[in-house]
Amino acid sequence: MTEIPPASLLIILCAGLGLIVAPLALGVARRLLPAIELGRVRWHSAVGTIATAALFGAMAWRFGWSWPLPAFLFLCAAGVVLSRIDLQHKLLPNRIVVPALGIGLTLLLLDAGLNQRWGNLLLAVVGCVATFMIFLILALISPRGMGMGDVKLSAPLGLYLGYLSVGHLILGIALGFIVGAVTSVLLVTAGIAARKTSLPFGPSMFTGCMLVVLWGAAIGHWLMPTAFAR
Repeated sequence: MTEIPPASLLIILCAGLGLIVAPLALGVARRLLPAIELGRVRWHSAVGTIATAALFGAMAWRFGWSWPLPAFLFLCAAGVVLSRIDLQHKLLPNRIVVPALGIGLTLLLLDAGLNQRWGNLLLAVVGCVATFMIFLILALISPRGMGMGDVKLSAPLGLYLGYLSVGHLILGIALGFIVGAVTSVLLVTAGIAARKTSLPFGPSMFTGCMLVVLWGAAIGHWLMPTAFAR
């Protein structure tokens, strides 16, 4: 009988965990937001569950058996739920975003304490504050283009990206806007949305963050060689 490599086993286990966590996370969101109709369409729930499982497996591939893994698994679960809410209701509620920021900081603090990554934690906090301020300024300049929910979501995303590196932080912010722009063009071209249609930006921000977490070094060497020097 062929033995499964530990790395592959972890990916399988985390993907399976994602299948369990997805409905649980949705249930928590429903309790926190009883006034919002969420996840009643079956295929929506199926897509969310598959996305969570896929991201859990991808994070296991990215981080392996390490302490950052739980923190980034939590980010995936929270990000998928927030993306679903934003797509359905164009809303990123404080009752989920704020606790997600606190829990994320706690999990990253655990890794920093166990592995003496205090410099990473400091960059994470700086990234959180800096990203929040940048998005706040953009929202004040162009309130139609960006909502305050997007501003609040930028804080936990900046926290996680900053924990990886300054390069990941800058690239993650940039890719969020690129994903949003490409999505808008595709939807308008397909006739699904009009040019002046307001589209939720949260899912694009989360997608950009995930792309950078998983392949930031490879993308960075191409787009930002000075920030991702070999």
